[in-house]
Amino acid sequence: MPRTRPSPRQDEPSSEVADAPEMPPDGRRSARAGLIAGLIAFALLAITEPMLAIVWDEGYTLGRERRIRSWLSALADPQGFSRSWEPPPLELVQPDGPPPPGREPVVPPSRDQLATRARLLAPEVIAYFWPFAREEPHGHPPFYALLGLAGDLLTPWRDDLGRARLGPMLLFSLAAGALFSFLDRRLGRWAAIAGAAALVLQPRLFGHAHYAAYDAPLTALWVLGVLSFARATEDSSRSTPRWGWAVVFGLVAGASASTKLTGWFLPLPMLAWVAAFRDRRGLLTLLAAGPVALAAIYVFIPPWWHDPVDGVLRFLASNTGRAETIPIRTMYLGKVYRTPIDSLPPDNTLILTAMVTPIGFLALAVVGALRSAVAGSTERFGVLVLLHWLMFLVLRALPNVPGHDGVRLFLPAFGMLAIAAGLGAGDLVNRVGRWGKLIVSAAVIEGAASVAVMMPVPLSYYSPAVGGLPGAARLGMEPTYYWDAMTPGVLSWLDEHSPDGASVVPTTFPTSFLFLNESGRLRAAIVPIPTPKASWFVVQNRTGELDPIDRALIRDHEPAFVLRKLGVPLLWVFPMDAVRAVEEAMRPPPRAFGPSSVETFAP
Repeated sequence: MPRTRPSPRQDEPSSEVADAPEMPPDGRRSARAGLIAGLIAFALLAITEPMLAIVWDEGYTLGRERRIRSWLSALADPQGFSRSWEPPPLELVQPDGPPPPGREPVVPPSRDQLATRARLLAPEVIAYFWPFAREEPHGHPPFYALLGLAGDLLTPWRDDLGRARLGPMLLFSLAAGALFSFLDRRLGRWAAIAGAAALVLQPRLFGHAHYAAYDAPLTALWVLGVLSFARATEDSSRSTPRWGWAVVFGLVAGASASTKLTGWFLPLPMLAWVAAFRDRRGLLTLLAAGPVALAAIYVFIPPWWHDPVDGVLRFLASNTGRAETIPIRTMYLGKVYRTPIDSLPPDNTLILTAMVTPIGFLALAVVGALRSAVAGSTERFGVLVLLHWLMFLVLRALPNVPGHDGVRLFLPAFGMLAIAAGLGAGDLVNRVGRWGKLIVSAAVIEGAASVAVMMPVPLSYYSPAVGGLPGAARLGMEPTYYWDAMTPGVLSWLDEHSPDGASVVPTTFPTSFLFLNESGRLRAAIVPIPTPKASWFVVQNRTGELDPIDRALIRDHEPAFVLRKLGVPLLWVFPMDAVRAVEEAMRPPPRAFGPSSVETFAP
C-alpha cells in the first residue's frame, strides 16, 4: 500500500511548525524534493544570466574581488607575487575618500611590503587589498565578495563577471531549495511550490538573484537564517534546541552581518519572538549562536583583525551617515526626493510592495500573514516570519533612511513575503482543497509569465494591479535605476553603429562600464566625459536623476535608438550632435556692455 503524507488534523492549524513531529521518511523525501527545487532554480538563473546587463554596483564588486584575489595569490607565494607586483592600471574600485583624522590615506603597497606573509597581514596592506567595512564608498563588509570568488574554483574559464555571479546564484538557489524542503515537510507540496515560486519568480528578486552584489545574497541568508532558527527550536519534546541547527543559525547570522549593515538586525525579530512566547529553546539558540556569529564576522572581515573595536565604530559611522555622503534623487509617485536627506512617505514600503509583487503571490502572502496574526500562539513560525517582514517594512520607512533604487534596499522583505505565501498556500489548500490548488497554480503561472515578459529587464517589473510598467510610469514611478537596460542588445547596436575610433558617453558612469571595454562586451570605447570622437550619448530613464540636458534631449530631439519595454522607454541613445545643440541652446548669451552699463560701473 503506497504511503501518503498525513494530513493536518482538522482541529489544528495547518501551518503549525513549532510542534511539528519528526517524520524521517517524509523528511528524506522533502529533502530530495528541495534539492530538485534548488537545482531547477539554479538552472533558471544560469540559463538567463547571459541575457542580463552588468549593473551599477557590479563593477565595484569585480574590482574588490580582484584585490582579494591578488592578496590570496600573494599569501600563497609572497616572494613570487612581490617581484611582479604592480598596482593595476585600470581600477574598478571607487577611489577612497578623505581619510578620517589621525589616519593615513590608503595607497597601493610597495613590493617590499608584500615580500612575506607577516607583512601581508599588516594593517596598511589589509586596508588596500580589503576595501570594506570602513568609510564610504567602502561601507559594506566583504562576505558578498568572498561568495563571488566561488566562481574562481567552479568555472575558472569564465570572465570576471560570469565567475562573480556564480556564487550569489548558488546561494539563492540553496535558499529556494531549503525553503521548498522546509514547507514541504510541514505543510505539503502545494505550500512548498508556492513558497519557492514566490522567492524565485518574483521578477525583481529574480533579477537581483543574478547579480554580483549584496542584496540578493542578504535575502538568501535571511531566508536561511529564519529556517535554521526554526529548525533549532521546533521540537517541543526537547527542553533544549537542536544545537547543530543553532550553530548553522550562528554561521548564517555572521555571514549576514558580514554582507551589509542590515544583516546585523537578523536576530532582533527572533528576540521579540522569544519574548512574546517565552521560548526557552529560542533563547538558548540565540545564546549559542551569538559567539558563533561573532567568530564568523571576525573571520569574514579582515580589516577588523587588527582593531575590531575601532573597525566596528568606523563601519557604523559610515553606514549611518550616508545622508552626508551619498544623497540620491529618486522619483516616487511623481515627486523627486533627495534621499536620504529627504524621507520618502512612511507608507512607501507598503505601496512599493504592492506595486512590484505579482498579484497571486501577494494575495497568498496576505493570507499567510493574516492567518499567523489571528492564530497567534498556535502559529509560532508564522508569527516569526511576520515579525521579520514587518521589521523590514518599518525599517526602510523610518525618517532619513536611504530610499533609492525601488525595493532594492529592503529586498529581504520579499524573502519573508515568499515564506508567508507558502504559509498562505498551505492554509488555502487545507481549507478549500481543489480551489486552493487552482489559486496556487494561477499564482505560480502569473509569476513565471511576469518573469518571461519582463526579461531581460526584470527590475522594471510592476504589478498588473497598477497597470504594469506603463501604469507605474504614469503614476510617476521610476521605470529603471540600475543601468540594467544597457543590455547585450544595446551593446550590439552601439558597436554596429559606431564608426572606428568613435566613443560612447553614458549620462552617469559606474565603473561597471570600464569592464565592458576590458572584457570585449562593448568594442566601441565608453568614456565618462565627451571627447571629440564621441558619437553617442546614452541616457537611462531613471527619472529622478535626469538633469536639464537629459530632459531637453528627451523632449526636443529624436533618439537614434530606444530600448522600450511594454511601450515604456528605459534607455535612449542620442547623437552627440544633439547633445552639443542642447548645450549651445542652454548656454547664456555673452553680456553686452553699452554706454549706460559703462556709466553704471564707472567709479
